[in-house]
Amino acid sequence: MNRRAVQKDRAWPVMVAVLTIVWGLTGVPIARAEDNLVVPSDEATVALGKEKYGAKCSGFCHGSGGKGARAPCLICGHFKRGSTNEEIVRNITEGVKGSAMGAFGEVYSREEIVAIVAYLRAEQQKKEAEGN
Repeated sequence: MNRRAVQKDRAWPVMVAVLTIVWGLTGVPIARAEDNLVVPSDEATVALGKEKYGAKCSGFCHGSGGKGARAPCLICGHFKRGSTNEEIVRNITEGVKGSAMGAFGEVYSREEIVAIVAYLRAEQQKKEAEGN
């Protein structure tokens, strides 16, 4: 093998590693996680989620109905750090390292956090039905 071919062979893994890191930092999913968490859609769960969301998430950060304010829109379907129900539950529970998103796992039970996700999904469905 000539020197140039060896350099090309060595450059390829480096380029793949750089692209992987860049995609990870920009929020472009490399592989979409399976969403095994089905959130309830009954009125009581959605109402509980709305109550809990309103108490901690709406005013200062994510805005009324999850439409976004100082923090991202939660009903627009575009997420940097996880878009499945389980990933959103994890982000609410553990917070998001390197961001202003704090952990609420000691504030809310898992049931309440799942209810918040149910509320956000219900709001997302309304938004989509309106064509927004």
